[in-house]
Amino acid sequence: MDRRRRLTGLRGEMEARGIDLVIYGHCPNFQYLTGSHADWREAPDHQPEGDLLLVPREGAPLLLESGEYSSIEFPQGQALRFEAYANHFRSFAATMQGKITRVGAGAYLPAKALLAAITAFPGAEFVEAAGLLDAIRAIKEPEEIERLRAVARLTDEVLMDVARGIREGVSQRDLMLEIEHQGRRRGAQHVSFNPWACFVRSGSTAGDILTDYPVDAGLSGNVAITFDVGFVLDGYCSDWGRSLYWGKPPAHVAAAHAALRQAVVDTVAGMADGAMRADEVYPAIERHLDGAGFGDRMRARLGVGKVMGHQIGTEVHENPWLRPGSSEVLREGKVLCIEPKLWMPGEYYLRLEEMVLIGKHGGEFLTNFDRELFAL
Repeated sequence: MDRRRRLTGLRGEMEARGIDLVIYGHCPNFQYLTGSHADWREAPDHQPEGDLLLVPREGAPLLLESGEYSSIEFPQGQALRFEAYANHFRSFAATMQGKITRVGAGAYLPAKALLAAITAFPGAEFVEAAGLLDAIRAIKEPEEIERLRAVARLTDEVLMDVARGIREGVSQRDLMLEIEHQGRRRGAQHVSFNPWACFVRSGSTAGDILTDYPVDAGLSGNVAITFDVGFVLDGYCSDWGRSLYWGKPPAHVAAAHAALRQAVVDTVAGMADGAMRADEVYPAIERHLDGAGFGDRMRARLGVGKVMGHQIGTEVHENPWLRPGSSEVLREGKVLCIEPKLWMPGEYYLRLEEMVLIGKHGGEFLTNFDRELFAL
């Protein structure tokens, strides 16, 4: 992966925002810039002290390493074993000769590191820097796309095995535990969020809540089963959603699922490089569902927020979000999660979430679980 391009891009953003220095500890941007296997998803108390990256707008970066993880392809600058934050910050400040007046602090930065930086750069303004690399990270490099393909494929395979194993009497909790177990058996290092399985029984009295089906109650009767699942493989995330139906789906439920599927397929086909903005995805799917008579069912679930999805990569939720006000143009190389939902209280909750690569001439599905599979 092109670490040098990433570092150059970061410095361009620093120049545009008047930031003289950024400091990253274990976080997505640390992974992105260094190639380190530092696992920022773990609890903070599990992280070793000492993994820090200091990038000045001008001059050589400084990489402090705990020795717990390997770093690869870091393009330039000095790499040191961690001893004490304060000593390294003082030495680094001396080389900057008073040029640091505005410092960007990354997400998850340890308090000790932040205090050492404040002491080393007295009078400097500190600003949040977690989003500095968003625009650069948005366009995925070929190796990143292959990793996203791999984790999408793993997710498809896990959920197909889980779907084939659904039997009467299985509970929502059973399915959620089985999903994580199957994913880790296949090599996933993490889940990108806790797996979710939801039962909505036809004719229930759930009212204005999504479901009143107890999480440990066994599957029986006519039930819409909806999943929301994500794994982490080689540092990249999946985010996947599908609905299945236990029993014979009523005609109106089957029609709703078919309309949802077709709305997504048709919309993705038109997602060519530069052809759509992030805030145009919701209206595009809404038009399809209105035409099929199910637009109100989508609006019932998504409400005024109209959030249709997000980008994905090293983090499961990356910018841009597909919602009103997101004017970013969808460019070749972006990987998006498109997630419309239909809800008829007491009858069904249907979800279809796809990982989609924006291509030159249209979108490409990275998730390819059988979209026509519905009735079990």
